[in-house]
Amino acid sequence: MATASPAIPPDAPVDLPADPLVDPLVDPLIDPLAGAPFAAGPDRGGGPRSVARVLQLLDRLAAAPEGLSLAALAQALAAPKTTLLGLLRGLAAAGYASQAGGVWRLGPECFGLAHAILATRPEAGLGAAGHALLERLAETTGESAMLAVLAPDRSAMVYIDKVESRTALRFAATVGDRRPIHCTASGRVMLAWSPPPWPDEYLGRVRLEPLTGRSVTDRRSLRRLVAEVRELGHAVTLGEATEGVAGIAAPVFDARGAVVAGIVLAAPLARAQPRLSGLARQVRQAGRALSRRLGWRPGRADNKREE
Repeated sequence: MATASPAIPPDAPVDLPADPLVDPLVDPLIDPLAGAPFAAGPDRGGGPRSVARVLQLLDRLAAAPEGLSLAALAQALAAPKTTLLGLLRGLAAAGYASQAGGVWRLGPECFGLAHAILATRPEAGLGAAGHALLERLAETTGESAMLAVLAPDRSAMVYIDKVESRTALRFAATVGDRRPIHCTASGRVMLAWSPPPWPDEYLGRVRLEPLTGRSVTDRRSLRRLVAEVRELGHAVTLGEATEGVAGIAAPVFDARGAVVAGIVLAAPLARAQPRLSGLARQVRQAGRALSRRLGWRPGRADNKREE
């Protein structure tokens, strides 16, 4: 069972970045296209700028399975139509884009490439894809980071990976631990984004056993909290699952837009409460970065909070 380790004088809390616009989890190694403006400047025969333009174009098409017109692409990428048309024609000639009725879509070669990547790279799996992000999240926040999934019987959350804080006073979890759904941040994330009818069925039948004096045991209150989680884009529990521990979780989506996991940050209440807003922002960013690694693109799931 997850516990808070014995207290020795704790290390000083890790400061969050002073600039609220800085995203410490989005860098070229993790999410190279997130928020990037369309590469400007002249083409130089297939140089780095041209490669960046092509990747941004493919990324935009991947987020729009219904296809996009040249005008819509130009507006979305803030790029000249003539530049885009040249790139699109080159992609179409190689089979990576297709055009019909004035609408551009990904071509068949893209799907073949995606299949090959998923078949040959073990890190394409959820656990391996997420570990580097857990390490980064734990490093930048100074707290313990975990990845939790719904158990096959949908009766509990299960930790499948973790990176613990280096501080003396920290939240310690064991991979394979089963945790209640109703009073954990990761469980509420699953309730908020899972498709019907499971969330309503679960909330209607589960016994809301308290784990601590702060655990929510009223069904109406729990339903209201789950709705708030969906609106905010993350879940927060303050001492509900483990005495003295705060949990913050955000959803992880797959390529279909289905929620498949919760990325979780856990910290002693005394350290977490003064910086809840900043920690929640970093957890949401980590959830989006992992979702992108799994093939998700904005618009494929209703993750309300975008930064």
